[in-house]
Amino acid sequence: MNKIFKFALLFAAATTMTLGFTACDDDDDNKETTEEQYKDRTYGNSAIEACENLVSALEEAYAVIGSSNLTEAQTKELYAVLENNVDNVIVPTYSALGDAVEKMHTALGTLSTSQVTQKNVNDACDAFLTARSEWEKSEAFLMGPAAGFDIDPHIDSWPLDRAALHDYFKNPKADDLDESVLGFHALEFLLFRDGAARKVAEFTGNDTYKGFTDITGAQELAYAEEVIADLLNHVYELEVAWNPINKTRLAAVQKAGLAYQTKLGLSFGEDLKNAGSDNSMYPSLKEAVQQVLSLPEESCVGIANEVGTAKIANPFSAGYIFYVESPYSHNSIKDFQDNIRSIENIWYGGRNGKNSNAKSSFHNFFANNSSAAGKKVENAIQDAIDKIGAMPAPFVKYVSTIWNKTFEDDPVVDIEE
Repeated sequence: MNKIFKFALLFAAATTMTLGFTACDDDDDNKETTEEQYKDRTYGNSAIEACENLVSALEEAYAVIGSSNLTEAQTKELYAVLENNVDNVIVPTYSALGDAVEKMHTALGTLSTSQVTQKNVNDACDAFLTARSEWEKSEAFLMGPAAGFDIDPHIDSWPLDRAALHDYFKNPKADDLDESVLGFHALEFLLFRDGAARKVAEFTGNDTYKGFTDITGAQELAYAEEVIADLLNHVYELEVAWNPINKTRLAAVQKAGLAYQTKLGLSFGEDLKNAGSDNSMYPSLKEAVQQVLSLPEESCVGIANEVGTAKIANPFSAGYIFYVESPYSHNSIKDFQDNIRSIENIWYGGRNGKNSNAKSSFHNFFANNSSAAGKKVENAIQDAIDKIGAMPAPFVKYVSTIWNKTFEDDPVVDIEE
């Protein structure tokens, strides 16, 4: 989720290569789109408006709770909703994220140029896209360790600073590494080009990306291993910080010297479940619910707002093409939809969105207590997913066509947020 706003200008590059491999292609590429649709601003405007409506609906839903004198039964129900979200949404999502990054590490993270095959690259791409989906479906609950321990900016800052990455390859020093060349987006650049998996020949020879033709595949494989290993430790950190039940992953976090407990020495799951008690940093139940649903940052409202006003609007409305998230894998639109699905999962209390059938959920709470407010949120969630999915794909081509710019040649500038 975290963005890098201040960079040196990126390498200018020619039009990206068409590599022809399609097995790892994402939903962004799986639609028939006319050139006229790429020029039509209606789609982007509708997606932004849908996100705005979702923000408003979530804020109104929390206002119902915040302004109510909760009965004992309602209070008990909301505590159950928080507990269910910890146990059946947050922890399983981070656990699945760890599984996917492990698969990426197995596929590519320990191989030399004499060992790597196209299947390794393809498998790493598949694992990356799975991991990416799990991460994006966690952004409605960035409160806790993701924000508190700066894990979010460490593993998900963008745009990728290609100039800094190239400098590191030419003069590798661990002290030179910062958030702009780590995490998901560094791995995306190493694995994908123009929406497809890279050819294994680039890992056994030299890169072909403009500005990187002096970089060998051996250098990139070694760096991929370093980045994946770092990513793995931090996604383990996320999981055990919410619930340290996985002792293998807990041991890895402890060995890496990473933080995983609240200031009170508890898990973040315990912290949220015990809101309003001495065993929580949340002074009250209502403040915990507000953090989950409607605070401006690290909440359902926070990610809905960011998708509309930043992830989509910065490239689409302001013409900052360099700001496109996930440009190399063409995964942008799915990223955005998965961000909204993270809200859907929190709302319905399970990892299958509205099909979760959780007994304790915001869906059921509002159905029982304020059905109109709840229905407004649910309609807004679905509308946002649909409107984002209706944008011409890949998103990087859509915004590039709208502004008559290319992603590679658009220099990074400061964005005032």
